[in-house]
Amino acid sequence: MQPTTKAKPRKGKMSPPAEWLAARPLLTGLGITALSVLFGMQLLRVLVPGIFWILGARMDWGAIELGAIGLLIFLTAFLAAPLGRLLGNHRLIIVSGGGLALVRLLIQFWWGEPLFNLCLAIAGTIFFIIFLPACLENSRAQGAFAISHFALGLLVGLALDTAISGAFKTYDTAWRVELLPLLVTVLLVAAQLVLLSYATVTSARLTPSPAASGTSTWKALTWLAVGPFLFLELVVLQNIPRLAALTDWSLPLAFMLILLAQLAGLAMATYFLSKVRHNLWLWALGCGAGLIAVLAPGYQDSAELTALLLLVGQILASTLIVIILMGITASAAKRQQPTISLGNGAGMVLLLSFILAYYAVYDISLPYSNTLLEPVAGGIIATCAVAGTAILPKQVLPRLKLWTVPALSLLLLIVPLSMAITWQPPAAVAGKGFPIRIMTYNLHNGFNTDGHLNMETIARVIERSAPDIVALQEVSRGWVVSGRLDMLTWLSQRLHMPYVFAPTADPLWGNAILSRYPVMAYSRFDLPPADLFIRRGFVAALVDLGNGDKLKVIATHLHHLEGDSDIRKEQAGTIVKFLDDVGHNRVVLLGDLNAEPSDPEMVLLKEAGLLDTCETMNPYLACTFPSENPRKRIDYIWISRDLVLQDIEVPFSTASDHLPVIAVISEQASRRLNHGYY
Repeated sequence: MQPTTKAKPRKGKMSPPAEWLAARPLLTGLGITALSVLFGMQLLRVLVPGIFWILGARMDWGAIELGAIGLLIFLTAFLAAPLGRLLGNHRLIIVSGGGLALVRLLIQFWWGEPLFNLCLAIAGTIFFIIFLPACLENSRAQGAFAISHFALGLLVGLALDTAISGAFKTYDTAWRVELLPLLVTVLLVAAQLVLLSYATVTSARLTPSPAASGTSTWKALTWLAVGPFLFLELVVLQNIPRLAALTDWSLPLAFMLILLAQLAGLAMATYFLSKVRHNLWLWALGCGAGLIAVLAPGYQDSAELTALLLLVGQILASTLIVIILMGITASAAKRQQPTISLGNGAGMVLLLSFILAYYAVYDISLPYSNTLLEPVAGGIIATCAVAGTAILPKQVLPRLKLWTVPALSLLLLIVPLSMAITWQPPAAVAGKGFPIRIMTYNLHNGFNTDGHLNMETIARVIERSAPDIVALQEVSRGWVVSGRLDMLTWLSQRLHMPYVFAPTADPLWGNAILSRYPVMAYSRFDLPPADLFIRRGFVAALVDLGNGDKLKVIATHLHHLEGDSDIRKEQAGTIVKFLDDVGHNRVVLLGDLNAEPSDPEMVLLKEAGLLDTCETMNPYLACTFPSENPRKRIDYIWISRDLVLQDIEVPFSTASDHLPVIAVISEQASRRLNHGYY
C-alpha cells in the first residue's frame, strides 16, 4: 500500500486570506470539523429535552409518537450519499456546515415559543448528522493528512463543547437569554462561516491525493461506531454534572477532570496518527477490552475510582474512534461515500436507540439496568475498531506532525482553572431562631410549562419568596433529557444557599434541600417499594436556626401514578415510622406528595399528629397543580403540633408545572426546648 500524502493546492491566483488558509489546511479542516461538532452537540442537548418536554409533557404525545419523530429525524442521516451526488460533496459540506452554524445562531436569538426552538434544533441536528459523513468522505479522499484533521477536529470539538458548557456551570448557552452567551455564539458562528467561505476557495483548488490501494469499501461501515461514541460522550464521558454528583466534588473540580481526560484522549489520538502503527487490530482489541471493562461497573461509591474509570474510559474511547478512522482511510480503494453514509445512518439510529433505551427504564418495565447500555455501546465501538483494522497492510499511515493540536488545546484548561480560583461555595449564615420561612417546590426538571429550560425564572420565584429553607423535587444533575444541567449546583450558586442532595431514581436525580442556615446532620432514606420505575425516597436534615433553635426538615416526593394510593400510603407510613423513631417535635415535612387532602395517605399523616398548613387557605387558592390552571392540591408543608403557622402562601408562576408553597412558622411560646440531634 502506498501511503497517502497531503493534498497540494493547484496553481492559480488566490486572495491573500485564501492563500494564508491554503497554507494552513490544519486550521481550516480541523476548525470546521471542531466547530460543527461543538454546534452539533449543543443542538442534541436542545433536541432531546425538546422532544421529551415539549412534545411529550406539554403536547401529551405518547412514547410511540416520540420514538417515531425521533426516528424520522435520525433517519435523515442516510441522505448524505444521495445529497452528495446531487450537490457535490464539497458543496454539501458548505451547506450542512453553514446551515448548522446559522441554525445555532437563530436558536440563540430566538427567545419566544419553544416549539420553534425545537423545530430549529431538528433542522440543526439534520445538518449535523449529514455534515459528518460528507466531511469524512472529503477528508478520506484527500488522504491521511486530511483524515487526521477530521479525527482531531472531532475530539477538539468535544473538548471545546466541554469547555463552554463548564464555563457556564453546565447551563447550556442555547437555553440562556443573556448577553454573554449571545456574544460567544456570535463569535463562534462567525468563525465557522469565515472558515467555510475560505474553504470554498481553497478546496476548489485542491488536488485529491492518490487513492490508497486497499481492499473493499465495506470497512467504511465501521463508522456506525460514531453513534455509540456520541452516546457515551453525552451520557457519561463528557457529563460534568454526573461526575460532580457521583463524587460529591465541586463543579470546577469535576469540570477540570473531564477536560483533562478529553485532552489526554486527544494526545493519545495524536500519538496514533503521528506514528506508523503495525498490527492496529491488536491495539483496537486491547483498547476495546479496556473500554468495556471500565464501563461495565456502572456507578461506583468511591469518588477516586469513579474519576479514574472516567479518565481511562475517555482516553480509550478517543483512541478507538481514531483507530476506526485510520482503518477507513487505509482500506479505501475508491469513493466510499455511499458506504460511509450507510454506516453513519446506522450509527445515528443507534444513538437515538441508546438514548431512548437509557431513559425508558424510568417509564416502563424493561429487563435491564440502563447502566448496562454503557458497556454495550463500548462493545460496539470496540467491535468496529477491530473489524476495521483486522486486514490492513503493514504500513497504515505516514508520519504526521500534529502535536501542535493537543499543545494548543491545553489552553482550554484556563477555563476550569480560572473557575476553580474564583469559585466560592455558598456559606451558611447564623440564624436568629424562629420564625423562619420554609418553601417546597417541584422544579419539573427545570422546564417551564411551555417546555423551555429556564432556571433563571425558577431562581427568581425562589428569590422573591426569600425562604430560609427550600425543599426541592425533580432535581436533575446530568440527565441528558433534562439538558444535562447540574440544576442543584446552579441554583445553589445563584441563590447563595448551601444544599443537601438525596438522589432517588438514580444517583443523578432526586430531592434536595437548600438552607441558609447550617445543616448539622442529614440522612437519605429509600421509600418502598423497591421495584418502582422511578425510585422514591426522602432526606431528613437537622438545621441549626440559631438562638438555640433546631428544626428537623424532611423533604420527599411520593409516587406519582394517580391510581396507586396504596403505594403512597406505604411510603407515608415509612415516613411516619421514621418520625416515631426520631420524635415528632420541631419537625416539618415538605414535598410533592401526589395526593389530595382527603386521600388515605394524607389522612395517615394527619393521624400521626402533623398539621397541614394549607388547610387554613381557601381551597381553590391552595391548589398547586397544574400551575397554569391549578385544580389539585398535591404539594404540602406539614408541621408538628409544637410549631405555629404564621403565614401561608401559594404564589402563581409557570416556571414549573407545580406552584410553590411558602409558610412562615414559629414555635409555641411554651415550647422553648432544645431537642438535640437525631
